Amino acid sequence: MRSLILAVAVLYPWAALADEGPWSAPAWAVSTSQTHGPFVHATTLYVSPGRGHDVVEAICSVTDKRAPKDAVIFKRKGKALMRQGSWCGNVGDLGEWCVPLEYGASMTWYGKTICAAGVAEFSTGD
Repeated sequence: MRSLILAVAVLYPWAALADEGPWSAPAWAVSTSQTHGPFVHATTLYVSPGRGHDVVEAICSVTDKRAPKDAVIFKRKGKALMRQGSWCGNVGDLGEWCVPLEYGASMTWYGKTICAAGVAEFSTGD
């Protein structure tokens, strides 16, 4: 079962390429979550103009709903770029991902990862 979590802001440059939607704002983020048994995997990807238009910060967490105070959180930075209308990148040992820049898009991870895949929620933080 997949569920969404609300993202908190941050990104810019790829927005000019999309020219509409939340990614046209000067700052944005994209996030998703998915449930596997008692575990909730959540992922938020941020890009900040202050770090450079291709530097992504990924925050992936795993929470056991039976002990939610003990969430495991992983933060990594990596590179991102536009590929045929999708925002794609690599955040080291957490893996490689792509998400199309459109409403209702699904975030995809390639290879083994603890990060969540699924329907993405875009946010500008407004």
